[in-house]
Amino acid sequence: MATRYWLKKTLGTSYPADPSDVLNTKRRLQSQGYYDEPEYGITEYPDTPMFEGIKRFQKDNGLRVDGLMRPKGPTETQLAARSPRYTCSRCGALHGGVFSPSLCHRCWVK
Repeated sequence: MATRYWLKKTLGTSYPADPSDVLNTKRRLQSQGYYDEPEYGITEYPDTPMFEGIKRFQKDNGLRVDGLMRPKGPTETQLAARSPRYTCSRCGALHGGVFSPSLCHRCWVK
């Protein structure tokens, strides 16, 4: 079962970031199609694609578009509610089990 809340601290461009907050946010955004993994991979460092993904997610879900995520705030709550509940047995990606409870959509089509 997905953890309902995960942020320890506010996540934004002007805030010091907790590495686990960054990784969890990127993975959850990616599982919903809001974070495209850069060539250098998913890191524990905040990056522009992550903040752009947060803003797109906020816009698409009728939230205030400010690029911030606060612990138990509206953006984290919405993202957590939509987060997948399965982990791909092949690549480890989080997913919703639409194609298979054991494989994500990328590994399913391979």
